[in-house]
Amino acid sequence: MLNLHLPRAVGAWLSRLTGQAESRPADPADTVMHWPPTLARVLGSAERHAHKSLAQALALEHPKGFLLAQVPLHKLVRVPRHHSYREWLSRTGLLTVDFALCDEHGYARAVVLMPIADGQVRQARRRERLLKVLAATELSLATWEREWQNEEPARLRATLFPKSRGPGYYADTPHAAPH
Repeated sequence: MLNLHLPRAVGAWLSRLTGQAESRPADPADTVMHWPPTLARVLGSAERHAHKSLAQALALEHPKGFLLAQVPLHKLVRVPRHHSYREWLSRTGLLTVDFALCDEHGYARAVVLMPIADGQVRQARRRERLLKVLAATELSLATWEREWQNEEPARLRATLFPKSRGPGYYADTPHAAPH
């Protein structure tokens, strides 16, 4: 059966005959029209200084490593799935670490968190949940201190990676990944 919308079809036909452009109202669900996007600064001033210093220290420990910023927690750790993974994500899915220092295979080896401002109760609660999960991992964890930006990369390396490499450690082989 043919389903015609006569008023709409006639209106479109008349618009074409008179040469008027069809002006349709914006879709109310169109987020680009209602909230036009603009560029945002990804890293603030303190974070940019931290990134520069951390990159130098990481290059000494893992020359082919990666320094990632604002990484979601669920990308860093895996949890057993005998419980609901969806429930775990609902509790921790919005938690992020400020910097993840990864080896050449993409495994996180250290995490650096920027300090939170006093009076930020909500951020403090999130930080507590994040620290609780990270404490159960073998990741080296540090909170960024402003003095580190003037520190030598070798000293910062020792702070970020306190575990010394044992004999027979080969950074460029896949067996170096944690089990």
